[in-house]
This record gives sequence, C-alpha cells and structure tokens, in this order.
Amino acid sequence: MKRFILVVLLAVTFYFPSQAQVGENYLNIGLDAGITMNDYLVNQFPAGFGGSVKGLLGVGLSGQVTLSGTFLYFPLNSNYILPAGDNISFQAIPAFLGYRFNFEQVFFEPQLGAALHITRNRFGQTSDNLTSTEFGFAAEAGYVFNLIEVGLRYQHTGQSPYHLGMLVFRAAYRIPLTY
Repeated sequence: MKRFILVVLLAVTFYFPSQAQVGENYLNIGLDAGITMNDYLVNQFPAGFGGSVKGLLGVGLSGQVTLSGTFLYFPLNSNYILPAGDNISFQAIPAFLGYRFNFEQVFFEPQLGAALHITRNRFGQTSDNLTSTEFGFAAEAGYVFNLIEVGLRYQHTGQSPYHLGMLVFRAAYRIPLTY
C-alpha cells in the first residue's frame, strides 16, 4: 500500500507540473520598419528598415519567453548633400529577452536587453566606425493571424541626449517548432 501511494504521489508530482508547462514554441522571421523619435537622430536618420529573428518558448498556456535579435539600417536623410562617394549611415542591432502575454490573438511583450549602435562614416578613401553598446528596453503589442503576426514596438536604448528612441512596425512569419 505504501508503494502504491508513493507511486501515485510521484506520478501526480511529475504529471501536473509537466502539463502546466505545455506551451507553443515558434521561430519568427520578420521585416521591420522604424522611425527615430529623438531630436538628435530624427534629423539625420529619420527612418530605417531591417529584419528580425525571434524565438518563442511556451512556458504556459498563455505565455512565452522570447529571445529576439534585430538588424535595423538607417540611411542618412536625403536633405543632407554629401560629395560623391561619401556616405554616412547608422545601424542598430538590439538583442532582447522578454515575456509575451497572449490574450487570444492579441499579445503584449515587455523586453530588456542591449543594442549595438554603429555609425559608419565614409569620406573619400577614409572610413571610420563609431560603435557603442547600450542597455535598452522595449514593449511590443501586436496581433496574430494564424502563421503571420504584426506588431508595433517602442524601443529605447542609450542615455540622453544621444539615446535611441524609436517606433518599429514588425511583420513576421511564425514557424511552429515541435519536438
């Protein structure tokens, strides 16, 4: 009888937590388009575009842990006239860890992480890159249509006055992962 009770207790102990952890896992591949929102960068690099990859690990029936990486390229505003062959651009490469709250088709996802900021300057035969790594946070809200999701993210990295605040629209294809 004691063995039977022990087996039942072990089964219940391992069965219910494993059922509570069931969730959906995805790999998202997306296209991003963003606008800068601070005075320092909005004049020189007002809009950018790029791509992103996001892994979603289901940790319950209504939540997922996320790990995302993005590459955003911001060309110099066309109002700035540079000599032929000269170029200035800005790139942001954020990596964030977050938790996605799912409400039916709608989701909200706060994130924390860091971003690599790269300013590329090329003047004639000379070029230099200014690189910095900055702490950042983001919050994304969106909607899921079967295997497509769209979202709007506010992202903030760096310190004033040279911080990077931006609003990013993201469209992604969701690849279900099963194992």
